[in-house]
Amino acid sequence: MNDKKVVLVTGGSRGIGAAIVTTLVKQNYKVVFTYKQNKEQAEILANSFNNQDEVCTYYPCDVAISDNVKELCEILLEKYGPPYALINNAGITKDNIHINMSLSDWLDVINTNLNSLFYFNHYLLNSMLMNKDGCIININSVSGLRGNVGQANYAAAKSGQLGYMKSLAREVGHFNIRVNCIAPGPVETDMISTIPTKTLDQLKKLTPLRKIAQPNDIALMVAFLLGDGGRHITGQTLVIDGGLSI
Repeated sequence: MNDKKVVLVTGGSRGIGAAIVTTLVKQNYKVVFTYKQNKEQAEILANSFNNQDEVCTYYPCDVAISDNVKELCEILLEKYGPPYALINNAGITKDNIHINMSLSDWLDVINTNLNSLFYFNHYLLNSMLMNKDGCIININSVSGLRGNVGQANYAAAKSGQLGYMKSLAREVGHFNIRVNCIAPGPVETDMISTIPTKTLDQLKKLTPLRKIAQPNDIALMVAFLLGDGGRHITGQTLVIDGGLSI
């Protein structure tokens, strides 16, 4: 094993996750990412790099299931040791207005988008503390800051991430572990692909920068927080929405 810092990215096979993986590999990190279903997509991403030194590897994991996370973390700790950074990116939406939302849709989103953070930290954090240096970054959403019609489950999970992040940052700061959230607005990924073009155009007009974010806009902020620029930043939520929420 070489001396590259190891970063674990959940939900890294597509969208924002894939952009984070790509950016961090290019910045000389050793990246391990999870995927849930599409192994072919994960394989294509990992093989897109010169992977002779296994600079990028992937594992299947349903992050909503504690036992799955535990099994993965045991494998990673044995193979790589404690990671320098954990990027909690995996997330789903199951939108509906509250009176029509099913219990299963509520629980699926809460388990994937919020409880998974606890699962990974539960199995990795003790080992990470021993390094006296590291980062935990949660990919959040402006929905967690302001709510959104039809997203009570998603907004609740993302709001929960914010409180969890602030508490954890206070607990682990003296170990030099920085804990932050990145809250994107709309990002050009599969998650917004079903939004009508007219609606997106209206959204752009409401955004001071007059555009929708690209996945790489989020990835570059992750790289900043992992690097020297983020050495004294913890307990913060960094909003990347083109000014939509101001």
